Amino acid sequence: MLDPHPEGRGNKAHTVAQASARLSDLHVIAEQRAGAEVRGTIAFVMDCFHASLAFKGLAASTQKHYSDYAGAIRKYPLKNGLTLGAVVIDKLTPGGVRRVIDVIAQGRPAERPGEAATPGYPTKANHWLRYLRRVVGWGVEHDHCTTNPFRGVKAVKEKRDHRMPEAHVFRAVQAYARACSLRQPREKGCLPPYLWAAMELAYQARLRGIEVLTLTDAHDLGDELQTNRRKGSRDNIVRKGSLTVAAVTALRERREAIWQSKRRAVPLQADQRFLFVGEDGEPLTRSGFNTAWGRMMRQAVKDGVLAEEDRFGLHGLKHRGITDTKGNKKQASGHVTDAMLNVYDHELPRVEPAGDN
Repeated sequence: MLDPHPEGRGNKAHTVAQASARLSDLHVIAEQRAGAEVRGTIAFVMDCFHASLAFKGLAASTQKHYSDYAGAIRKYPLKNGLTLGAVVIDKLTPGGVRRVIDVIAQGRPAERPGEAATPGYPTKANHWLRYLRRVVGWGVEHDHCTTNPFRGVKAVKEKRDHRMPEAHVFRAVQAYARACSLRQPREKGCLPPYLWAAMELAYQARLRGIEVLTLTDAHDLGDELQTNRRKGSRDNIVRKGSLTVAAVTALRERREAIWQSKRRAVPLQADQRFLFVGEDGEPLTRSGFNTAWGRMMRQAVKDGVLAEEDRFGLHGLKHRGITDTKGNKKQASGHVTDAMLNVYDHELPRVEPAGDN
């Protein structure tokens, strides 16, 4: 193969195959040199699937998740030096899939002194397995491969880890986030002010992350806040305390300042005026919030506010809020069944001794 000479003097020849190479091998080499994925590999079938009508018919959120999975799978390193995306599907066995999924779920220990161990992600392993099972199944139907080694491989058991923070840890991190939000924009260590406000709303109203981010002026009833629960939970109206009022007020003031600076028209419908907006004035995306949340957690650990093992997610504050609720927790959380409530309520009941009068 001829490539331009690095010094600009004509072309330079490279030997890419020997006399024993087959014509199919030469086609693969040519495709690789042109930047295309090798036919029959996981990356090739993923590209075909994402360009298909089946992919375009999926919900926008599903397409976003699948694109994220594909990008990570394409470059996930294997022990043999290849990436997962470069593996030829028809050469892969269910046993090989099992080993890869287990490594993703369990992580890898450090192999050299000073090298950090790779943590395990059971949830990610199951997401990737379900995605690849669907993509390769589609590839079999369209003659991009002949086997689906992902079919029949069982999902790993996911550890039920609520990551509910202790009350003092939650308040310490919130105070830290609020202090960092007072720094000048673009200043080192500055955090967006919506982080501490989101923590307060998730805790006080016992909301999931997506339920917090989709709150609008229509949910603000003055002295009360109406919830917008998902997954079959019942909505309720939560009385605002002083901390909830401060959070909603801060979100509104920030939103109005952004809209004025961007000279944006204010939506007339209250359900279109989201409390959480990005720097461009558009509704804050979940990925944008997660990025800011991760930065806050890493920064808090670095500054000694939080221990690495005490890191928590926004959903953990729903657990904290339900656990701390007094009175009818089932009505307050919106859960339909006791089984659903028991997942979030971690308060230990106080009982009398068996026979001590």
